[in-house]
Amino acid sequence: MVRVMANVLLDKHDLSEEWQIPESTLDQWAYLGKGPAYIKIGRHRRYRREDIEAWLDANRHGQAET
Repeated sequence: MVRVMANVLLDKHDLSEEWQIPESTLDQWAYLGKGPAYIKIGRHRRYRREDIEAWLDANRHGQAET
């Protein structure tokens, strides 16, 4: 079960590499409540893929493709 969760949850290092942004940006967004929803496990933030996708969809600008 833990192995499955590891594939679903990303830490800030994983997400910062994927988005090519500094980890400090994710820290600041979390502090300000601006970034994707996350789960706290102890002192660590973990991001679910579906929360990341939802946040990206909510922050999309411009015309949608048809």
